[in-house]
Amino acid sequence: MSINVAVFFGKETADLDTRFIRAYADLGFEVQLHPELTLTESSASGCIYLLVTKTPPHFLRLAPDLPLLIMFGYGVHKRQKKETRSRQWPPRGVGGYSYEASSRSSAGRSDAAGAMQIVSMAILAKETEGHFYVDGDDTARTGDLAVQQAVLELARFDRVYFDADVHPFESWPPVNGSSTFRWPPIIEPPKSPIPTVQKRRTLFRYKFSWLHVPGIVLITYFLIVTLLYS
Repeated sequence: MSINVAVFFGKETADLDTRFIRAYADLGFEVQLHPELTLTESSASGCIYLLVTKTPPHFLRLAPDLPLLIMFGYGVHKRQKKETRSRQWPPRGVGGYSYEASSRSSAGRSDAAGAMQIVSMAILAKETEGHFYVDGDDTARTGDLAVQQAVLELARFDRVYFDADVHPFESWPPVNGSSTFRWPPIIEPPKSPIPTVQKRRTLFRYKFSWLHVPGIVLITYFLIVTLLYS
């Protein structure tokens, strides 16, 4: 199932690209934006590209040393002064806003791309003091609440490989929408589930052996004799 997200930027849009990267750092990531892209302008490709060079230490990784290339749909436009509102849009909870950004991911996306899409859009809502809206919700959320809930999307990666089905980073894709680009092969997920190690409980540290039987019999004999004649 695809995910459709809209963010309505507040007034705090200055130096947004830098603050976006810093917000990811606060969550334990090191990311970079495509050098030819900015978060307040759409690209011809209609996508955002992120280079992920570090993930939180508790994340499961198949190839922990490989940088990753994450992509998801992204478009943004500045609100016009005479732009009209309808009963359906913007959604309930949204007041004044400066930009409207939208993002859509495909149904076949990796787990990492889906999570990074939600987290990225939530960060934009928070950093601009705007609002975050997922298609199908009754009302938009504040940026602070959106980030709190988006972080829950990351909780799965202590039991699911973050880099499964993700392309390793080799070079930046073109953003002009016309040039060809050869994507590197994805990092293949394991065919078997992640093994879980269960500790065996032992009630006694003594390890029994049949070689001990004669000694046990002899000790038992002397104990019985001692009890009978005492």
